Amino acid sequence: MGWLANIAARFGPSDAASNPWGWFVRHLGGTTNTGVAVSEHSALYLPIVYACINRIANPIASFPLRIYQNVGGKREEVTQHPMSERLRLRPNDYMSARTVTKSKMLHALSWGNGYQEIERNGRGEAVGLWPLLPDRTRPRRKDGAIVFDTTIDGTGFEIEHRNVLHLMDQSQDGYVGLSQVALAREAMGLALATEKFGAKFFANDAKSGGFLLHPGRLGPQAVTNLAGQKDKAAGENPASRIERQGGLDNAHRVKVLEEGMKFVSTTIPPDDAQFLSTREFQIAEIARIYDVPLVLVQSHEKSTSWGSGIEQLMIGFVRQTIAPWVEAIEQEMNWKLFTEAERAKGLYVKHSMQALLRGDMAARAAFYKSLFEVGAISPDEIAELEEMEGVGGNGAKRFVPVNFTPLDRAREPQATTQTMPRDGAQQ
Repeated sequence: MGWLANIAARFGPSDAASNPWGWFVRHLGGTTNTGVAVSEHSALYLPIVYACINRIANPIASFPLRIYQNVGGKREEVTQHPMSERLRLRPNDYMSARTVTKSKMLHALSWGNGYQEIERNGRGEAVGLWPLLPDRTRPRRKDGAIVFDTTIDGTGFEIEHRNVLHLMDQSQDGYVGLSQVALAREAMGLALATEKFGAKFFANDAKSGGFLLHPGRLGPQAVTNLAGQKDKAAGENPASRIERQGGLDNAHRVKVLEEGMKFVSTTIPPDDAQFLSTREFQIAEIARIYDVPLVLVQSHEKSTSWGSGIEQLMIGFVRQTIAPWVEAIEQEMNWKLFTEAERAKGLYVKHSMQALLRGDMAARAAFYKSLFEVGAISPDEIAELEEMEGVGGNGAKRFVPVNFTPLDRAREPQATTQTMPRDGAQQ
């Protein structure tokens, strides 16, 4: 199987939809120097890869996504658009909003590309979103425009550019994102190899096997006796079995050398093999690819440099890792989800990320108080940020202290101030 994977690796994951080796690219991936084939599918069997994708996808899938409209410089939520309820609950009749978002993020974080087809009604309004498989979807230039070729249930389709939401990571050409798995194939291959090596070690009673030493050369009959009559009965050359004793698949097995036998037990010297250190390092290496702090994937080997508290760590994670993906989603949706007429009316989508960006209760109270005291925020706006019910009436107004004088107004000649003495007499 390795030579097929090597051929497939020459094309790369991004070409899987347009070359005859697409099936092998999708399922076998490219063989790494460890001898382990790594694909976008097999990489998910690494707990650290699965965990990193989950850490990014789960918050984004939980953020409320709403449609808003700019009305006179103010933001108002739009509830009558066909996608208002769809984005919040079910982008299509068969999938929840969480399922569609997590599928999109899984594709974007493993293949480097997440595709969704926009379903429209007769007026051109978006009425649904359907995920497309990244290994069977690819943009193509046609008559000066971009179209997307995709395969659904074995049937090929061509979809207009405006009807496909394309979420990509880094890209060389701006059309197709680079697969994180393909770029980190060696790092993930080493992690899979050490995992397999450790599994075989414990499957062999936590022993590393050994060697049978002999001062001379084994004769044909001796080789046959050692290799076993089963190989001979099957028509296999016993010597070939001895030659194939190396490699990861034969780790911890007894090795047969030349004549004059002496069994020498082997072990794993910690300073030489660095087995546990290698496993820990590969966890950090893969977490680094996805920009996820180690503490968020239950690894406590190293401390974070984003702050000593979990609050600061979460804020840094949201700003450095989550926010760029959220912004990319919003940019793509705001351009393609709405018609030109809807964009002209000021319609746009926005995620609500306040829940993850909040500080502790005392810090939030102090922050809101400072904003309220200078008239920068109203009581109802504070309630909205805390997802609480507003009081209405005067709660929507902003209050300015009576002794607050703006600097620009103080320079105006007509601006006057009055002070009241303690006895209440006018001066």
